[in-house]
Amino acid sequence: NDEGKLLGLPLNRALRDEEGRIYDIVAGTFFLCEAPENSDSFESLPLETCYMLQSRFGIPEIFMRIGAQIICLPIPNRS
Repeated sequence: NDEGKLLGLPLNRALRDEEGRIYDIVAGTFFLCEAPENSDSFESLPLETCYMLQSRFGIPEIFMRIGAQIICLPIPNRS
């Protein structure tokens, strides 16, 4: 949802650069897919990409504002 933040949806996952710094936060639910250039349709992700994204986005996160800074922490597994 491109308007997740504008609609006040809950913050979901942090997007990070190559150094691990947060550059944006996804608000609301999201899905990941392949979006080839010059195509009007989505495609399934390659299996290797699925594994990489599962390790990157598989752990829920919680966000807290401290002053002007937003802190992102993983939510520990309760099993």
